[in-house]
Amino acid sequence: MAASASRSVRFALVAALAASSGAGCSTFESFIPARAPVVSGPLMQADANPSNQPVVLPRDALDIDCPSIEVQDGTSAIRVGGESNASVRYQFDIAETARECQPQGSQFTIKVGVAGHLLIGPAGAPGAYSANLRVVIRREGDKTAVVSKVYRVESNTGTASEGSFQLVTELFSLPFPHRQMNQDYTILVGFDNGHGGIAGKPAARRRRG
Repeated sequence: MAASASRSVRFALVAALAASSGAGCSTFESFIPARAPVVSGPLMQADANPSNQPVVLPRDALDIDCPSIEVQDGTSAIRVGGESNASVRYQFDIAETARECQPQGSQFTIKVGVAGHLLIGPAGAPGAYSANLRVVIRREGDKTAVVSKVYRVESNTGTASEGSFQLVTELFSLPFPHRQMNQDYTILVGFDNGHGGIAGKPAARRRRG
């Protein structure tokens, strides 16, 4: 039953990301392999001076390496209720993540998708609940958050004990330093602790790469 629910959440996130993409590339977890651009035309002798080398901007999503997604320790789920399991009212957890990148000249756009579950605890009752989920895009050069936004995710279990949620962010535009953007930026997602940042320990474990 749990495996079936996770597959349903994954398929729903794929569909949501695709529906919001229009004609752009839209694949779960952005399965975009990095590859060298194909150059057509006569061969030319390379200039030894790096400053004289032409700047070649990528033309489509296949030419870039989308940043990876990380879920920090302690932020993959959020519980509401008491300390003991018997006193938990409900819990939200992250099941799947996805992202999509598109080059835009000297910039690129990135969109993030998150999907998960709402579980009703022993002390709770079926119904509608919500939680704060934060999406951060961190510049790796100086570990600065260039994007940090909190979204309110909602789910309604109806009369059941489990529901699902999904979030697809708007497009964020960022400078394009290198073709391997996974070296320049990292995406962090997690449930927010209400103190202006993602909750949990500073160390992050890789969720999706």
